[in-house]
Amino acid sequence: MIYRFYAINIKEVEDKTAKMLFTPESGLAHHCLLISRCLLYPSYVSFNCLLSLYITTFQEEKTPNYVLLKKIFLTPVYAAFFVLFLPIMLVFLPIRCALLYVRRPFMCSQHHTPYTDWQTQVLKNAIDKGFHKFGVATANLCLMPELASKMNHLTNVSYRARKIGEKIITSQFFDREWEKEELEMKMYSSNIEAKSCRENGLIGCAGDNTENQQKPVDQCLEGDVSTDFPVVDVFAIQEAWSSYQNKLLIQQLQKIFPYIVHDAGVHAFRNNAFFLNSGLLIASKHPISAVDFKAYTCFVKHGKLLSNGLLMTQLLLGSSKANNRNRYIGYVFNTHLQSYQGKDQIIPKQLDEMLDWIKQFKAENTKFGDIELFCLVCGDFNFDNFSPADRESSQHPLFTEFSDFCRVQANLDKSWTVGTELRPEFMHDNIVSTPEGLKTVLEDQALRQCHLVDADIVEHCKEAIVTGTVKKDAQGNVLIFPEGGRRRIDYILSGRSSPLNVAGYHFVTKLATLTDHIPVAMEFTCPKLH
Repeated sequence: MIYRFYAINIKEVEDKTAKMLFTPESGLAHHCLLISRCLLYPSYVSFNCLLSLYITTFQEEKTPNYVLLKKIFLTPVYAAFFVLFLPIMLVFLPIRCALLYVRRPFMCSQHHTPYTDWQTQVLKNAIDKGFHKFGVATANLCLMPELASKMNHLTNVSYRARKIGEKIITSQFFDREWEKEELEMKMYSSNIEAKSCRENGLIGCAGDNTENQQKPVDQCLEGDVSTDFPVVDVFAIQEAWSSYQNKLLIQQLQKIFPYIVHDAGVHAFRNNAFFLNSGLLIASKHPISAVDFKAYTCFVKHGKLLSNGLLMTQLLLGSSKANNRNRYIGYVFNTHLQSYQGKDQIIPKQLDEMLDWIKQFKAENTKFGDIELFCLVCGDFNFDNFSPADRESSQHPLFTEFSDFCRVQANLDKSWTVGTELRPEFMHDNIVSTPEGLKTVLEDQALRQCHLVDADIVEHCKEAIVTGTVKKDAQGNVLIFPEGGRRRIDYILSGRSSPLNVAGYHFVTKLATLTDHIPVAMEFTCPKLH
């Protein structure tokens, strides 16, 4: 692994904070934490495997005899291993908790290859020319300890972590967008020449439609369901909780994304009882010049065992042509809000904290002369724009400061939107086992209602969201209604202070059967770049 800060501009643009952030972790405390995690791994695996035997997924319910045999034969094996490593766990678990308490609330990894160096140069050239099309994607991956994963009706976390990483990277390697950008760069000079001639009256403009030219690019744009991810600059991930399995995911992501912030969380008895971190991860093709993480102070139920919060990053995108000392920057925030809040209105309180932290982070890290190209908030918000239970959240002031491209107004989404939360009972059906099959289902209203959660939740509870039944008439036909299969809880929001021209919005089926969410991706250009 090569650790170094790769500047995308002249030396004046290099950010000392970024160098500090991505300096390899060192020191006694860091090495002690690594050692303690290694020594605790056998206990972690045996404990998870033992209890996982007694949690049955919807898939396993179809083979009860096989499940019974596994319990009979594997229970004594896993129990014996757990007892064997119990003394080590009792010694090193308190050490791990103490080390997590004092460390900074995130980790930064940087890894460069010849491919990422070439990629950085392409990005630099495109941004310098002013026509780069940015891309961002967000996905809840449900990569948690096997015990918790089975509660969500997903198994084999290690396999899924590696496979998800492979699919994300494959979609980036084999997309033709890079060739298009290089071609556009070659055409750039001739376009400028033509524009200059037009402005000087050397070329007739009778065919120009001024009204159409002034029309926003995204005014009539419709989103779509795509089997693949577009080329993205930043990938925001939620529920990447397991530090052990995260390594498998990060090894794949680093082939494309040199800068990764992960293992974010504040560990304390009052926050998460030293259990799980936030599960938030941000992977970027651009240097990250500032990072912070804050944990929400309002939570209920299982939220007391998680360090859910807001992961905040500032990206260094280049420098202005007008003034080389003025940085082009972008902000990407990643979050995961309370699930199953019940009758408690926890999510609106977390949104209040989110807005305050965003303003504070930007104020602390924006330098004089900085040009903000975009400000994005991504993540699993755990509320939709239709359900009665989500009215207070969907009308939050967040949506006056940030724009949701899928939304017309509070309680009304655009007609082409689909839900992003799969019904666990049916997410392994053959029809949705491939990206192509899942795409077909999402584009068919009746099939979509069978496989995605409806946006008519009256109360945030597991019974309504996870085990809710498909609505059918007396003849067994699916009842079609506007909110059917449209519980959209995964968002990409853009700050209204830095407006964007949206060039594409996608509900992506690439990770079919590997997670219980539908990832979303957005492509856009930045008016301030021109």
